[in-house]
Amino acid sequence: MSADQPRKPILERAWDLFASVKLSFFLLLLLAVISIAGTLIPQKEPASVYVRAYGEAGWRLFNALGLDDMYHAPWFVLILALLAANLVICSLNRLSLTLRILGKDPADEAAAMRKPKQSLTLAGSPEANLPRVKKLLASLVGKVSTAQDEERTTLFAQRGGWSRFGVYLVHTSVLVIMAGGLVGNFWGYAGHVNIVQGQTISQIVLDNGQPKDLGFALRLDKFTVSFYKNGMPSEYRSEVTFLDQGKPVKTASLIVNDPAEYRSIDFYQASYGTSVKEVLANYIDPQGKSHQVTLLNQQWSPLPGGGQAGIMAFREKVQMGSMYSGPIARILYQKGQEQPQQLTAFAAGTKIPMKSGPVRFELIEAKAAPYSGLQVKYDPGVWLIWAGCTLMVLGFFMAFYFSHRKLWLRLSPTGQGRTRVELAASTNKNRHSLARLTARLAEQLSADQKTGE
Repeated sequence: MSADQPRKPILERAWDLFASVKLSFFLLLLLAVISIAGTLIPQKEPASVYVRAYGEAGWRLFNALGLDDMYHAPWFVLILALLAANLVICSLNRLSLTLRILGKDPADEAAAMRKPKQSLTLAGSPEANLPRVKKLLASLVGKVSTAQDEERTTLFAQRGGWSRFGVYLVHTSVLVIMAGGLVGNFWGYAGHVNIVQGQTISQIVLDNGQPKDLGFALRLDKFTVSFYKNGMPSEYRSEVTFLDQGKPVKTASLIVNDPAEYRSIDFYQASYGTSVKEVLANYIDPQGKSHQVTLLNQQWSPLPGGGQAGIMAFREKVQMGSMYSGPIARILYQKGQEQPQQLTAFAAGTKIPMKSGPVRFELIEAKAAPYSGLQVKYDPGVWLIWAGCTLMVLGFFMAFYFSHRKLWLRLSPTGQGRTRVELAASTNKNRHSLARLTARLAEQLSADQKTGE
């Protein structure tokens, strides 16, 4: 910038920055790098996973920067917002030019004919040839406008102007897909649940280990597994019933890759195995008094004196060196409307130091039963993503398979009882197709001339 050239206002400079294709490239490259990092770095794992892999200092850094859940991190949302602003401003910057091009008066376009690229002569005067030439141009291109210049008549027609909006449709589709991804990311969830045949559940365990109330119930009516001759499972199927306010409202059959949906929540058949059905345990209440209770798997069980608890996970035998060998359970405990707490329970009589807490549980006996493992996913943004993908396909189809073509034909007398026809054409893309169109137009004019003769 020269010394005497005035500096642009800051808002104008910011607008120019966001209208830059270089910024688009940089942001897309940054998102690609983040996506690679999000694949290499485990996401939404317990802190112990990061401490083992990267050490305590590495875990603290990851936690501070949000690298353990980067797709929910504020800086990730900020990058998406910058990309969205970049797309909007780029589109607005170019949309005004597009609207000016499409808003031109066809009569003015006819008067401003481009430099002719080819010409031919026809027998007869321009007045005699005008109706036939005009009809042919209209049939091959579209509506014809006319401009008169002394003895010359210029015909103008255009086709495919709407294809210029294809790029804006693609930009809009990207914004819609980004919006759908953010909606699913912040308001959606994913989790799992193991259900024993005959059991009814109304809660699942989210990927972060927290319980989630579904707002309805799911009952596993029947679970079957079929095997190949070599003993490998060929299919496992869950027959389930959805219950709303205690009443059956829908039945479904779940197999791998064939989920069931209720209230926009998808249930996928994911696994099967043997799980604890219920556990007989000692419950030591806040006053230190012991009660014998039965806790159910993935279900709340009321506790003496108030509160509730349920089994989240159970392992029949865990070896902890010389310290402990036996069953272990992860129990979810809730008192009133307080936040649920996760507690660990060992076999009764175990002399293992326990963290202080409001209550304790000791395992006495567990009853096992086969279970069906279901993956649960709720994504309220999926329809926005589908809509965005549809818009993107339409936008690319408009942008790549159609073009805005303009053709001019100028008719002028030659002074020998004949008409000179000059052809000019322009297009915003696909010049080979335009060349074929002008060649066809010239060929048909010549052919009509020979037929007339």
